[in-house]
Amino acid sequence: MTSPLNEPEASHSVWGHAALKVCEGTEQLGADALPILKRIGLEISELQTPGSRISLEAYQRLVLACVTATGREDLGLYINMHQPIFGNSPIENALVSSRSAKSAFARFIELVNIVDSSLTIGFELSGDISAFVFGSCVEAWPEPIKYFREDLLITGVVQMGRFLLAPNKGYVGIEVQREAPDDVTPWYEFFGDEITWGAAESKVWWETAAIHRVRPAHNERVASANFELALQSRENSACLVARVKALVRERLAQGDAVQKVIAKGLGLEIRTLQRSLKAEGTSFRNLLTDVRKEQALQLLSMGQPIGGISADLGYRDQSAFSAAFKAWFGVSPAEYRKSQSAQ
Repeated sequence: MTSPLNEPEASHSVWGHAALKVCEGTEQLGADALPILKRIGLEISELQTPGSRISLEAYQRLVLACVTATGREDLGLYINMHQPIFGNSPIENALVSSRSAKSAFARFIELVNIVDSSLTIGFELSGDISAFVFGSCVEAWPEPIKYFREDLLITGVVQMGRFLLAPNKGYVGIEVQREAPDDVTPWYEFFGDEITWGAAESKVWWETAAIHRVRPAHNERVASANFELALQSRENSACLVARVKALVRERLAQGDAVQKVIAKGLGLEIRTLQRSLKAEGTSFRNLLTDVRKEQALQLLSMGQPIGGISADLGYRDQSAFSAAFKAWFGVSPAEYRKSQSAQ
């Protein structure tokens, strides 16, 4: 039942809460998720850390292992049928308090990259009906988990719509990219009979008038506040690399630009920092090297002594700095300075 994973883009990452939902679904089906996490190199405590993220590759490996352990290729369908969509999070609070289903859907489109940065979704209007349109649902996901994300997303959106509109009110049907499985019972039980199999795109259709209807229980003040909080979470994740590099620059001259000090400056555990940077497609060592390269070129252009630059960048002696510089740029610091002076 296993299949080699296609390598996703290194820069894509997934919200730790989304990984926890996969684990919870696996546990509900009678399989132990803890050994699976251990094999992949993940820890429950890290996934539970607010704002935590893992790489898309690690998420794929988790899903594949959980599908294998449970024997359920419909695991994505099962999860949102038996669990709250987003738990008690700013995302959920922003959506369930929205003025209308349409405003909740619009917010979800804005926030979906917090859940999975590789996702693309949009909205399509066709007269009296409107559709959530999902892109990149099945690309680069191998068998038997090719349709996991499609099942997970569509069930989540339908559950959200049912909460906002009452069960099935305004719901028209779905189009899915997967071909009809051998046993279609779970899909028809959840979605009803209006399923188009083997579609070019994944879509969930609603009556346009229904999703624009004002909800009596809405609270836009709560929705807006939680929406801004969720956006802040996304921005914090996006700027983590910049924050690490800024702290490295600050600590280099003091001789303590080490991972422990940088993590403490960010208010993070070392392993959380490592995991978060991995989810962003990089590492502390890579960022330290990037800063050293940038600083080296800048200080050389300013005419600083090579020995002083070596100390400022945290090298034990000038020869160590010169060796690193030559490995980066193919010339020694002195040769680089001479070439710049000749220009």
